[in-house]
Amino acid sequence: MAHHTSLGQAAQFSMGQRRWRPRNLLQTKLLPLACGLTLGLSTWFARPAHSAERVIVNLGNFEISLAVDDLETYATTGEVRGGLKLYSRFLGETGMAELRQFLQRRFEVDPVVISQLLYSSLGEETLRRLGAVVRTDTRQNGFSAIRAAAILAASEPEGLSIIGWLRQYPSYSIRLSAQQLLELRQQFSTQIDYRDAVVRAINEAAEKEAAASPLPAITGLPDPGELGPYRVISRTLEFSRDRRTLLGDRIPRPFRVLLRLPDGLPQPAPVVVISHGLGSTPEAFAYLGDHFASHGFVAILPQHIGSDESRRTSALAGVLTSPVTPVEFVDRPLDVSYVLDTLGEMADTDPGLAGRMDLQRVAVLGHSFGGYTALALAGASLNTGDLFQQECARPQARLDVSLVLQCGASRLPPYTYMLRDPRVQAAIAVSPLTHPVFGPEGLGQIQVPVMMMSGSNDFIASAVQQQIHPFLWLNTPAKYLAIMVPSSHTFADNTPSSGATLDTVSLLLSGPSPRLGQEYVREMSLAFLQRHLNNQPAYEMFLSAAYAESISEEPLDLRLVRSLSQEQLEQAFGGPPPIPFVPEVTTRLPGDRPGSVLGAIAESGVLRAAVQPGSPPFGTVNAAGNLSGYCVDLLNGLTQQLQAQLGRPIRLDLIAAEVSNRFSLVQAGTVQIECGPNTLRSDIEGVLFSAPFFLTGVQLLAAADTAEQFNALGTLTGARIGVLRDTVTEQVIRQRYPAAQIVTLRGDTARTAGFQALRSGAIDLFAGDGVLLLGEALQTSSSLARAGYTLLPPEPLSCDPYGMLLPATDSTWRNTVNQFLTSQAARQAGDRCQNACKRLCDPTRSQRFLRCLPGQGVVSTVLSR
Repeated sequence: MAHHTSLGQAAQFSMGQRRWRPRNLLQTKLLPLACGLTLGLSTWFARPAHSAERVIVNLGNFEISLAVDDLETYATTGEVRGGLKLYSRFLGETGMAELRQFLQRRFEVDPVVISQLLYSSLGEETLRRLGAVVRTDTRQNGFSAIRAAAILAASEPEGLSIIGWLRQYPSYSIRLSAQQLLELRQQFSTQIDYRDAVVRAINEAAEKEAAASPLPAITGLPDPGELGPYRVISRTLEFSRDRRTLLGDRIPRPFRVLLRLPDGLPQPAPVVVISHGLGSTPEAFAYLGDHFASHGFVAILPQHIGSDESRRTSALAGVLTSPVTPVEFVDRPLDVSYVLDTLGEMADTDPGLAGRMDLQRVAVLGHSFGGYTALALAGASLNTGDLFQQECARPQARLDVSLVLQCGASRLPPYTYMLRDPRVQAAIAVSPLTHPVFGPEGLGQIQVPVMMMSGSNDFIASAVQQQIHPFLWLNTPAKYLAIMVPSSHTFADNTPSSGATLDTVSLLLSGPSPRLGQEYVREMSLAFLQRHLNNQPAYEMFLSAAYAESISEEPLDLRLVRSLSQEQLEQAFGGPPPIPFVPEVTTRLPGDRPGSVLGAIAESGVLRAAVQPGSPPFGTVNAAGNLSGYCVDLLNGLTQQLQAQLGRPIRLDLIAAEVSNRFSLVQAGTVQIECGPNTLRSDIEGVLFSAPFFLTGVQLLAAADTAEQFNALGTLTGARIGVLRDTVTEQVIRQRYPAAQIVTLRGDTARTAGFQALRSGAIDLFAGDGVLLLGEALQTSSSLARAGYTLLPPEPLSCDPYGMLLPATDSTWRNTVNQFLTSQAARQAGDRCQNACKRLCDPTRSQRFLRCLPGQGVVSTVLSR
C-alpha cells in the first residue's frame, strides 16, 4: 500500500517500524528529476473550483509530497522549507539554483493560441500521453486538468508560469509517476544526444569534403546571394480547381498565384514553383521569387487553399494547430500540376506570358508541407502501406511533431497516387515532411537532383527523422544536404512577426537569426537551380562544403555535404542509433495470416477468380462463350506476375459471379479474388477491397429524343428515375433529387430491366455508374448516339472507386494484388479500356466522361469529404 505524509513530514516515511531514506541510485535520480522535468513538461499543456496544493511524486511503493506553497516561496524568496529540504539534498546548490530559475520563468503566450494548440489533434494526443504521467488526485488521466490549467494560467496578466499552472490545476493534488518520467526523460535525452552526434558527423564529413575539394577562385560568375541583372515583373492571378464530393456536390476552390517574371530575357525562362508550408502564404516566400526572377527564372508561388493562412491565427497556431484534411496530401501536388497546365494554356492568349516560360524545365522548392509537395512532384510516392500504418499506430515519444500531421494521411483511400509531374527536373525541400508519409521506398523512387535543407534543432519536422535519415534513402546521384545549426523549423518562412524582435514562441519555432537562414536558403537554392535546372556546371563550385563554410557566420552555422553514410553516424554516436536508419515492418495487421492465399496458389498452381459477366466493359461473354473484358485482362496479368513470383506455372480458373453472390464467393473461399464494378465500402464483413483499379461516377441515361426535357443540374421534380436498390447509386440519387420519383429495381437482371423500362417509357431516366450504363447501351450498337441514348449530366454526379474483392484474413495477398495494380501490365490493360471508351462515347462527351476514368486528374475528386 502506498503511503504519504503531511507536508511537514515529507523528508521521511514510515513503513511499520522501518525508516526509509532514498539512498540508492535510482531513488536519488528520480527525486530531483520528478520535480524539475515534470514541471517543465507541464508548461506545454473556467477557473477551477479547487487548485493544486501539493505535488505527490510516486516512487514505486512510496510517495513524497511537495507543497505548492513551498515551491512558490522558494521561487519568490529563495527560502527552502518543507519537502524541498529533502530535494535540496539531492539537487545540490547548482541544481536548486536552476530549479529556482525555472520556477521563475514566464512565457508570453497568447491564451487563444494555447487553447487552439491544446484542442488540436496534436495537442490532445500530447496531453493524453502526458496525462498518463501527470494524474489527478483521484489517479485519473490528467488530460483535461493539464489543458484547463495551461489555458487559465496563460490568461493571467503576468503570463504563463510554472507556479501559475500549478495554482490553476483543478485538483487538490498533482500525482506524478517518477519512473515514467525517468523513462520519458531518457528517451528524449537519448534522441537529443543522437541528434548532436549526427550534427558532429555532418561537420566532420563537411570538413573532409572541403579539404578534398578546396574552394577555387570565383571569377566570372555572379554572386548567388546578390540580386541578379533582370528587372522583376510581379503579377497576381486567380485560379480555381474545383472538387466534387462523393455525393456529387461541387466544392469551389479558388486560390491566388503570385508570378515573378524576369524582364528582358531573350528566351523562355526555366520555371521554379515555390510551395509554402502549413498555415503560411505565398507572400512569405516572395523574397525567394524575387531573387530567382532577378537571375532569369520564372517564379510561381501558388496558394495552397486548405493548408494556408486561412487556417492560421498566429505563428504557433499556423504551424501546430492548423486542421488539415487528408486530401491536402493529394491536392497540393495536383494544384501545382494544374497551375502549370493552366499557365501553358494562358501563354497562348496572354501577351504578358507568351514566350516567357519554359514549362518543360521546372523545379519545385517547398518548405515543410511544401517540402513534401516538392518531393511528391519530383517522384516520391505516397506510402500508406504496412510501414505507414505501423509507425502511426504505436505510441512514440519522439521530438517530431510532424508525425501527427503525416498520420492524418492514413484516412486516405487505398489508392496508388500518381503525383509525380514529369516536367519537374529538380527539387529543393526545406524542412520537409518525409517519414512515414513517403518512407524509404517512396523517397527512393526520386530520380531527379534533390537538395534537402534542415534546421538541426527542428522539433516540428525532426532534422534526424525527416531530413537526415531520409537523405540516406535517396538514390538520385545528385543530392545535397544542407544543415543550419542551431536553427529550427520556420527559418525560411518570411511571415512578418508581430513585433520588432522575436517572441519566445517565434524564436522556438525559427531558431536564432531567421534572416541569416533565409540568406542561406536564397543563395544555396539559386546555385542549385543554376546548376541543375539551367544546366550551368560552373555553379557546382557553390554547391560544395567549402563554399558553405566560407559563407557561414554566427549565430547560424551552415554545413553542406554531398554524401553521408550510416557508418559515419554510428561512429559519431558510438553505437546503433535509437531511431533505425531504415524502419522495418515489425508488426502485422490484426487477423493477418501471411502467405495463406499465396501458399495455396503455389501448392495448387491455380488462381481461383470470379468475374461478373453482365458488367461490360469489366466482364462479358464473347462469341466463343468465354468470359472476357477489362477484368479478365487484369486477372491474366496478375496470373503472369504470380508465375514469375512463385517460380511455377499458374492457371487462371475463372467462374461467373453475380451482384447477389459476389461477396459470398470470397467470404466462403470459393474464389481468392473477384473483379468487377465493386464500389469501395467498409461495411462488408469477411472481405477486403484492393486499391482502386477504376474510377467512375453516377450519371443518368436518357433516351436521346426526350433528353432535352430533363435538366439533370436542376431538381428533376416528378421525373421517374430507375435505380438499383440498396446501392451507393441509390443513396446519391435520393440525396441529389429528393423531389423525383424513385423507382427501385433489384436482382441479378435489374440493370437489364432498367434498360427495358427506359425503352418502354415506364421510367424517364435510368441511374447508374456511367461506365456501366455506357457498357450496357453499347451491347447492341457501335456508339451511344446510334443506340439512341445520352448520358446526363455532362459530368458525373459523383466519383466512385472500384476495387477487387479479397479475403479479409490475408493482408499479404492484398499487398500482392495492390502491387500488381501499379505494374506496367495493369496500366496497359487500363489503357486498352480507356481507348475503347474513347471510341464508343460521343466525341463531344468523351473527354468529360473520361474525367472519371483512371488517372491522376480525378484523385482529389475521389478523396473529397
